[in-house]
Amino acid sequence: MLTLKSRKDGFRLLLPKEFLCDEIVDKYAKILQSQKSFILSPIAFLNETIQRVQVLGFNDGTIQQQQTTRGTSITNNPNRFGQNRFLHTSSDHTYRSEVSPLQLIDKTFTITFKHTLGYVNYFMIFENFWWLYSRDKQYSDMRLEFTVDLLDNNEKVYSRIVIKDPIIDGIDMLDFDYTQPVAESGTFNVIFKYSNIDYQFIDVLEE
Repeated sequence: MLTLKSRKDGFRLLLPKEFLCDEIVDKYAKILQSQKSFILSPIAFLNETIQRVQVLGFNDGTIQQQQTTRGTSITNNPNRFGQNRFLHTSSDHTYRSEVSPLQLIDKTFTITFKHTLGYVNYFMIFENFWWLYSRDKQYSDMRLEFTVDLLDNNEKVYSRIVIKDPIIDGIDMLDFDYTQPVAESGTFNVIFKYSNIDYQFIDVLEE
């Protein structure tokens, strides 16, 4: 059931297991086991630290061109006196952009993670990025899909956003600060760029 209440936390993102390469999985599974973590799967550990997701949005959906104002409705209105007409030769007119709507979308996908003790999840992502970019990987080997499930008022998935071919574009710097009197867990962002996007209504698909 949908609701008009302004809840914005009804989402679920689970990174696929293919996101982490096998070498990183093996390494961090041993680290999690040695630290007696209650979550032993590296990808499950990573998913548990997801706090926020930013996706979609677009810009530059219009273009402006200068056109003459004569012949427009404001000058042809019979109730207007001649001296009140706009006699300027041209003004800006707004039109929709000529490019594809997909081209207008900001193809940036940002995930905010909370820091963990020892920054385990940060270095898990950092090393995974380093490993993938240091190896001779083909584009087809790095293709993934991220799925953001949107939940209704009953915590049931009613639609989903599918992010196609996401690739890490950046990650926040670590910030160590002795000037803060109280240690804070903090968060960090991982920024992805993607190639395409899909939006699906689950109820419609299941009919």
